[in-house]
Amino acid sequence: MLLELARRNLERIKVRSILAIVGILIGVMAIGSIGIFGESLKAAVMKNFKDVVNQLNVYPNFQEGYTYIEQRDLRSIEKIELVESVTPIRSDSSLIVYREKKTYATVYALNDDFLKKNFKVEKGDINLKNGCVVGKLLADHLSLKVGSKIYLDNNECRVSAILENTGARFDINPNFAVIVSEDYFEKISNARINLVVVKVKSLENVEEVKSTIEKTINRKDERVVVFELKIIVERISEAFNQINLFLIAIASVSLLVAGVSILNVMLISTIERTKEIGVMRAIGAQRSTVMKIFLMEAMVLGLIGSTIGAILSIFGGILIDYALLKDFSYVFQLSTIFYVFLGILIGVTTSLLSGLYPAWKASKLEPIEALRYE
Repeated sequence: MLLELARRNLERIKVRSILAIVGILIGVMAIGSIGIFGESLKAAVMKNFKDVVNQLNVYPNFQEGYTYIEQRDLRSIEKIELVESVTPIRSDSSLIVYREKKTYATVYALNDDFLKKNFKVEKGDINLKNGCVVGKLLADHLSLKVGSKIYLDNNECRVSAILENTGARFDINPNFAVIVSEDYFEKISNARINLVVVKVKSLENVEEVKSTIEKTINRKDERVVVFELKIIVERISEAFNQINLFLIAIASVSLLVAGVSILNVMLISTIERTKEIGVMRAIGAQRSTVMKIFLMEAMVLGLIGSTIGAILSIFGGILIDYALLKDFSYVFQLSTIFYVFLGILIGVTTSLLSGLYPAWKASKLEPIEALRYE
């Protein structure tokens, strides 16, 4: 009965009701769309780190005077059962010469498997046995192509592949670097292992493997430092959550305007229906009943506006994602549903809070005074 009364009363003030619904609709749509975009941006960034959450980087402890990782320590890491793969990395700076151009760049000693799993090739094929691989920035700087002959400290090497430009990484940065095989690296440098990349079989075992490495190698001296990349990923995720919360808070301001609109609609409705309220009270309607009627009207306005706004927020999220990320597939993930329902919840709550005072005021009208009102 209350729902039917609310529907009938809102139809009597159709224009004002529609304007109130539009206000709620815009606010909910803003919250939902911004929330969806924020979550999509987070997912797009985190996609670049999905392969490193179960990775540990082991460095020599420079503060204690250790500049490289010994072979015995490497073998100790390889014996840990929960480890999927262990990749020792040696690096050094070298003079790179191509025709008349010269520059200094980092040279890494790696294997083909590690390169293929961790980096994408823009041109050519990875083949360190018969050549070297160069980063995108270095290739552009020296105008290198696949097949170009470069010299590393007077040692010739042909470029077999050019890597795509990569974003921020926490192990190696190949953008302005040359990657060679272990055998070739020994011709140009005496540098020893200065990084070991450890892939753990399961994310749940990262802490255990980290602890095992520290206990095994650092038993007497703090020879190595174990860096857990999962912590960085978690910090990035937390930062995006805070940014998203800030953006939603800004979008929520638009709902304040919608709330004032509903407050205005309900207050005017209270004045216009003073005599009607008096009749209801005179025939036995309780104050709580009158209050429930007005709150029901506010809730109906909120539900209609919030539902339409939530639906439109999905389309808004798709448009924003496509315009800024050129990909709207991130909209269709489970985490975005939260922001759609958050918009509905905030919209309905705003409507109810806005209707609370008019409902209380209507319930406080005395029957005799209300019947005398003209």
